[in-house]
Amino acid sequence: MCARYSEAARGSGDNYFIRMIGLILCIGAAGAVAVTIIFMLRLDFDLSTGYLRIFVLADIALVALAFFLFLSDKVNFNNILRFISFALVGMLLFVNMLLSIYLDDAIDFLDPVRFGVASSGAIEYSIVAQRSSGVELSARTEIRAGIQSTDAFRKDAEKETKKLASVSFEEFENLSEMINATENNDVDIAVMQSAMLDAFAEYFPDAFDNLDILATFRTGTDATKNPASGAKVDISKPFSVYVSGLDVEGDISQPGRSDSNMLILVDPERYRMLIISTPRDYYVKLHGIGSTPDKLSHAGLYGIDVCERTIGDIYGIDIDYHVQINFTTISTFVESMGGITVINPREFKLWGQTYKEGKIYLNGDQALLFSRARYGLEEGDIDRGKNQMLVIEGIIDRVTSPEVVVHYRKLIDNISGTFLSNIPPSVITQLFSRQISLGGSWTIEKMNATGRNDRMPTYSMGSEELSVVRPDQLSVFEIQQAIDEFMLGK
Repeated sequence: MCARYSEAARGSGDNYFIRMIGLILCIGAAGAVAVTIIFMLRLDFDLSTGYLRIFVLADIALVALAFFLFLSDKVNFNNILRFISFALVGMLLFVNMLLSIYLDDAIDFLDPVRFGVASSGAIEYSIVAQRSSGVELSARTEIRAGIQSTDAFRKDAEKETKKLASVSFEEFENLSEMINATENNDVDIAVMQSAMLDAFAEYFPDAFDNLDILATFRTGTDATKNPASGAKVDISKPFSVYVSGLDVEGDISQPGRSDSNMLILVDPERYRMLIISTPRDYYVKLHGIGSTPDKLSHAGLYGIDVCERTIGDIYGIDIDYHVQINFTTISTFVESMGGITVINPREFKLWGQTYKEGKIYLNGDQALLFSRARYGLEEGDIDRGKNQMLVIEGIIDRVTSPEVVVHYRKLIDNISGTFLSNIPPSVITQLFSRQISLGGSWTIEKMNATGRNDRMPTYSMGSEELSVVRPDQLSVFEIQQAIDEFMLGK
């Protein structure tokens, strides 16, 4: 009899200990669920519809069930409910803690103070002189310097130059005029953004070989590249995003030629996108820059706002947002997602890499090379634009797929600081919330502007004729019509 009493007491103690451990775990699981819901609300997730509502209700119901099982006498030493209850609480705790970590990373990434901020806000400048001139910045006599009147940071650049030498400045309308002035001894040195000098070196290698780079420095902060506000934006109507891909690597804050120019129209209600590609050599008037037409790619040398407004001028649309990326962004983004899949319409070879016709997988570096291919393609720059649209389509398919959650944290960590954008974070979170809550696949339509090859003088590089693409006005008109209809929800 004593033995039976002792065994019963020990059993009762074991059950009490099990229930206490279970209740502690239940409290932890409830806390994790509460934190997850709070993070979702901070990210503007709509918890009242779709899968998100089911997830939240299931989370709350399972926590309540676990509390009931451990508070009641159901979870005794010999009952299988003990194992089920512990497994249930453990699952809730693990899943919600993992989600909380992911959502906390997203909140940090989408913080308006950080979102879209580059690693550096300073623009690199170069000071050059003719090699035969023998000019030295340390000379005691005043040096005559040229600078572009269209340079948004010329005042800052002048101050930095004066720290290096005694100089007086003369303004020039474009880079070519300024370099010619050094050749004619009208000025001693030319002060320009290094991106401008890189473009000049490609177009005029012989003239560049006659120049000496006397010094480089960084200055200037572009106010238009500040992060967007955190205000909530209604995404029930179609909106537009201009994506500029610069032909440089590394620090995204540095200007460069806009190698890729994509206008993306988004209709969240109808799960539709329209992607419009414009050739980099399109011969157009740059918004607010000079009177002579120029290559569209040169708009990137004057900043993202000039790019965006020039595209808006071409198609007659007030663009809502912009994103600026470069080579580093593309390869990093694609690699962080585990690669993308595209449907390649033709086989071609580039830099030792063969891209077969049909469905192909691309890692980060391959996606970058695929989107840069031009030589060897039948329509050159037009085909390159088509390839870039295929890469964007592949990225969209990957981002909206359930598997991308596996790469989510790595993706956030890797792309921070690799792009510039004025898209309010609330737009991103609302789109993300809508996608995971309602699911659904997107219909993506593509259009590309066309034209004919020619050689013409450009505003940025002066009277020397460069290869350009004269716009096909019928092509432009058809795109304008498609934009109007899309934005009206037709």
